[in-house]
Amino acid sequence: MSWLEPFMGFAGLAHPAVLLAVAVGALTGVVIGVLPGIGPGVAIAVMLPLTYGMNPLAGITLLLGIYVGAYYGGAVTSILIRTPGEASSIMTMFDGAPMAERGEAERALSLAFASAFVGGIVSALVLAFVAAPVSQFTSRFGAAENFMAALLAMIFIARAYERQIGGAVMMIGLGLLIGTVGIDPTSNEQRFTFGLTALQTGLPLVPVVIGLFGVAQALVLLSSPPGERTAEPMAAFGKPRLEHFLEPLRYPRTLLRSLGIGTAIGILPGVGSALSTTMSYFAARRAAKQPESFGQGNPEGIVAAETANNANSGGAMLTVLTLGIPGDAITAIIMGVFIVHGIVPGPTLFADQPELVYGIFAALVSINIATLLLLLVLARPFARLSRLDPRWLGAAILALCFTGAYSTSSSMYGVWVALGAGVLGWACALGRLPVIPLVLGLVLGDILESTLRQSLSVSSGSWSIFFTRPIAAALLAACALAVLQPLVRGLRLHWRARETREQASS
Repeated sequence: MSWLEPFMGFAGLAHPAVLLAVAVGALTGVVIGVLPGIGPGVAIAVMLPLTYGMNPLAGITLLLGIYVGAYYGGAVTSILIRTPGEASSIMTMFDGAPMAERGEAERALSLAFASAFVGGIVSALVLAFVAAPVSQFTSRFGAAENFMAALLAMIFIARAYERQIGGAVMMIGLGLLIGTVGIDPTSNEQRFTFGLTALQTGLPLVPVVIGLFGVAQALVLLSSPPGERTAEPMAAFGKPRLEHFLEPLRYPRTLLRSLGIGTAIGILPGVGSALSTTMSYFAARRAAKQPESFGQGNPEGIVAAETANNANSGGAMLTVLTLGIPGDAITAIIMGVFIVHGIVPGPTLFADQPELVYGIFAALVSINIATLLLLLVLARPFARLSRLDPRWLGAAILALCFTGAYSTSSSMYGVWVALGAGVLGWACALGRLPVIPLVLGLVLGDILESTLRQSLSVSSGSWSIFFTRPIAAALLAACALAVLQPLVRGLRLHWRARETREQASS
């Protein structure tokens, strides 16, 4: 691969539809980011049907704009009114809000925007140059390797919810079960259709996603107490200053460490940006000369959190483009654009449509630039959006969700599926059960079933194919290690606690 190849993607940005997608996506993402509790998953699920009539690059760019823009937007309310727009912005609040309260809101915002910009740009460039070699390696994957990779992804998803691992495993199982609805592709028998003709083709992914994220969140907002709004006053801030934008460069070790953590964790399926910001923040705190200053308004805390936060997006796209496996719920939805346009994400994508792959890299760079410029001008008006009455917001989201669900099939079937999924998602929210494992189980279920059937067909029904092929065997060992490691750690903690009790009693 020539080092100039990744830059040919910028030619695709000359298309007016792609440029419009950059602007609309970034704007929508920032708005969603500053609205506490909404999340980019809701907006992406609602906007997904709109991408059907676009060319693939424009559709993917629109959703990526929302994805990246929401990360930027979450920092605004975290700093100005102590209300994180996203879970990944909580770490930014710890040092950003104290800085704003002592009159340094402009400096805190500049630090956050500049750090997020560095994280996003470097992550996109790393992705551009790393993805092709990775795809050459994954091109050696057959059905057995793809099955083990999907299984490993599922284990990572469960492990990402260590405090709710029982609920996560249950939701993954429910997602796998929902994915089996329809006609068995091998035996031609109906599975869980209950005699309904509409269910023979299975539950459509897009209305299910719209329901689980959009409708469920709308129901949560509609059930909010009347008049509930953010109570904290907004901190005052002036015009951005160049020296504050350059300030993250004073912390090169923190920048590099956070870039590495954010990109690496983004690659891991099911982990998410909240963990990358947390790990990056506490790594910076441990390495600091004055760790006690973190949480009191230390600029380095903002740099660590925001750099890792935005570096996550490039890593998350790597598994989609090279393996065809979504790393989180948002990339699972973005995969819907590929599927609708008949594009198969994975190692063959680089050979079949290199202009699309490199166009995605260029789009990520352009989105970061557009979002930064947008926030420099409109940070204060965006912050005021967080004071909207949640019930009005919920009603608007519900209307958009049902419109989008109807457009997927031009019938009420999509609306009923979205409503059913929304009620399920709402019940999960009330029961504090994670919905993301369900969505990923639904998406990965099809991959698991098809690759398992292909593997056993190739091996004439012998399971030895998973042990005799080197890459498949290595992935199987990784699966075993991922399952056993927390069990061994739990046993060690139990033994240590037992020894401590025995020593205390003696």
